Amino acid sequence: MPRHPLCSVVLLIALCSSVCLAQTPSANTKSPRTIEWTDLMPEEDLKLLMNMPQVDHTALSEEELAMDQPTNNNSPQTTTSSFENQVTSAIEQAMAKPSGGRTWQDALTSTRVRPEFNNTKIRLAGYIVPLEYDDEQVITSFFLVPYFGACIHVPPPPPNQLIYVEYPQGFTLEDLYTPYWLSGTVKIETHEHELGLAAYSMKVDSMVEYTEE
Repeated sequence: MPRHPLCSVVLLIALCSSVCLAQTPSANTKSPRTIEWTDLMPEEDLKLLMNMPQVDHTALSEEELAMDQPTNNNSPQTTTSSFENQVTSAIEQAMAKPSGGRTWQDALTSTRVRPEFNNTKIRLAGYIVPLEYDDEQVITSFFLVPYFGACIHVPPPPPNQLIYVEYPQGFTLEDLYTPYWLSGTVKIETHEHELGLAAYSMKVDSMVEYTEE
């Protein structure tokens, strides 16, 4: 049974996710460790998000529900405005919540990380959110995110589900719908941008368009 790196609890936050990207752990111990997005999240945060309320789809129209269905393995489904509002409301509640015991709302904005991943070589599949690019649309820095539309069409995932990447050699992105495999060394360091806050960064060794294995 293949593993699905993008089928993380973040998809509970964004049911508008595109496809779940199947991955197979590498048999070569010298190769980067192939991980899932939830591996980057502390166990406590993961448990908190598992207890978050389910999104109410009863208020969605038939057209909106139809838009939530992927058309094929490589075509992300479209986000509905109703769902965007619910996700945005959840983020706002998390930011405004009074102090006390941690809840799923805290996990939505958590910068807690897994320290054992610091300076570790990993391989992970995700989507590109461009941050810096020149007049010719050559991208030199970006966020790697677990689902299509993160930071653009819907609020960003928790910081421990964002990876900041500097890519000085630059590359061009044909579209935002295409997922990629990234391999490289992960570091625990925060990077803030108007589109989101990342709790991890990566020095990329290789980046290739995603294909199922």
